[in-house]
Amino acid sequence: MKNAGMMEIEALIHRWRDLRVLVIGDVMLDEYRVGEVARVSPEAPVPVIRVDGVRQALGGAGNVARNIQSLGARCDLVGVIGNDAEGESLLGALVEADLDSRGIIRSDSRPTTHKMRIVSGTQQMARLDRESTADLTEPERTALDVVIEERLADCDLVVLEDYDKGLFAGGLAHSVITAAKARQVPVIADPKSELHRFRGAQLVKPNLAEALAFAGASEEEADIDVSLSARARVLEKLREQLGGGIIVVTRGSAGMTALDHQGGVFDVPTLPLAVYDVQGAGDTAVAGLSLAWVAGASLAEACIVANAAASVAVEKVGTAAVSSEELRARWPNVRRAGVSNAAPLGES
Repeated sequence: MKNAGMMEIEALIHRWRDLRVLVIGDVMLDEYRVGEVARVSPEAPVPVIRVDGVRQALGGAGNVARNIQSLGARCDLVGVIGNDAEGESLLGALVEADLDSRGIIRSDSRPTTHKMRIVSGTQQMARLDRESTADLTEPERTALDVVIEERLADCDLVVLEDYDKGLFAGGLAHSVITAAKARQVPVIADPKSELHRFRGAQLVKPNLAEALAFAGASEEEADIDVSLSARARVLEKLREQLGGGIIVVTRGSAGMTALDHQGGVFDVPTLPLAVYDVQGAGDTAVAGLSLAWVAGASLAEACIVANAAASVAVEKVGTAAVSSEELRARWPNVRRAGVSNAAPLGES
C-alpha cells in the first residue's frame, strides 16, 4: 500500500508540473516581529518585547500562489496593492518566490493589506492590521480586467481567493467565472463570507462557519459534528444556492467534508499532529486541493492531498510554503487516514 500511495502522488505531481494556475484574490504582506518578553512596561500593564528578528512573507492570495509554485506547478497571481513601502516589500517577496509581479495592480487610493504580528517564543502577543475593504475604483477594476483577460487564455485553472478586502465586492467573481466558462477553464472559489458572489464556480471551498452562515442552517443542522446526514444537509443547501458544483467544507482539526458531482457526501479526517501554527494552513490546503483536482485526482484523493499539504504547513512557523518533497514524505501516513463514510478512493 505504501508503494502504491507513493506512485499515485508521484503521478499527480508529475501531471501538475505542466499546469498553469491563475490565482486572483486579496494579496497581503505578512510581517513577524519576533523577540522575548523583557519586562512589564512602566507605562501600562503590557509586556515589553525586545525584538531581535523581523520576517516578511506573502499572505492571502499571495500565499496560495506561493504554495502552488512550491508544489511544482506554474502560477500567475493577480491582485491589487498600494503604492507604499509595504507594497514594495510585497513585490520583493514575489521575486523571492519566483512569481511574476506583472499581474499586480498598484493603487494610489488604498494601502497594501499588511498584517504585523508581534511574537514571543511560540506565542502571538498582538496583531496590527492595515487595510482597506472599499470597493475598487473604476480605473483599478479596468486595469484588473485587462490583466485577467490576458492570463485567462493561457491557464488550466482559476482560483478565486477572497479575504473580504473589497476585491470581489463589485461583481468581479461573476465576470471571471463567466469568462472562464466560455474558455472551458474550471474555477475553484475560496470564499470568505459572501458565498453568493461565487455562484457558478465548479468547486467552492468555504470553512465550516462560512458554510453554516450561508446555508442558514438550523440549530439541528448546526451541530454537524454529530452525524454525516446533518453535514450532508448543509452541503446540499450550499450546492442549491450556489448553482450546483462540488462543495468542500474545511472543518479545522476535524478535516473536511465534501459533496461530489453525484451527490455523495464523505468525510476526510486529519491525522493527529502536534500543531505548531495553523496560520496559512488553509492557503496550503486550497493549493493542494486545486492542483490535485485539476491534475485528474478524484475528489476524495484531492482532499487527502490537501490534508497532507496542510499537515506539513501547521508544523511550520507563520505563513509558509510546502514543497513537493515535503508532500511526498507526508503522503503515505495521510493517505492511510483515507476517507470515512464514503466509497473507496478512486471514485469521484
